[in-house]
Amino acid sequence: MKRSKVHLYKKGYMPNYTIWTFHGEEMPMTSTARSKQQASGLNNALHTHELDQLMYMQEMVDNAICQHSEQEAEDSLDEESSNETTQRFYNLLADLNKPVFDGSSESKLSVCIKLMACKSNWNIPNQAIDFISKLILELTPVNNSLSKNYYEAAKCVSKLGLEA
Repeated sequence: MKRSKVHLYKKGYMPNYTIWTFHGEEMPMTSTARSKQQASGLNNALHTHELDQLMYMQEMVDNAICQHSEQEAEDSLDEESSNETTQRFYNLLADLNKPVFDGSSESKLSVCIKLMACKSNWNIPNQAIDFISKLILELTPVNNSLSKNYYEAAKCVSKLGLEA
C-alpha cells in the first residue's frame, strides 16, 4: 500500500480544511479587509503576494521536516523504514533548516530561497545577489552558516532537488 494512503488512513484529512488554500483557492475577504487592500494599492498587493509565496515555501519545508520526524516515530513501530535516499534527503533538509546563528529565526535554506526569489522576481543580476549576500554576512555574527554568493545559494537549494 502506498505511503500516501497509509498516511490518510492513520491521520485522516486536515480538520476544518474547507477552503483549499494549499491548492490555489483564496480565503474570502471581509469587507474591512477588502477596503484595506483597495486602499493600500496594487504595489502593496504584489509585495504581499511575493511574501506569501516565500512563507508558503518555508511552510512546505517545515511540514516536510515535521512529517518526517512523525514518520520516523511510526517507522520504528512499522516493519518498513525509509530507504537510504529518502533518509539522506531528510537529513540534508534538517541540516539546512537549522538557524543560521544562535537566536536567528531564519535558516540557511530560507535565506537561500529568499535570495533566489529576489533574483527571479525582480530579474536581479548575479553580481547584485553576491553583493547582497556579502552585506548580509557583514551584518550577522561571524559564526553563521550563510551562503557567500549566489552560486552557493543556488547549490544549497539544488542539493534538495529544487532546481530552478
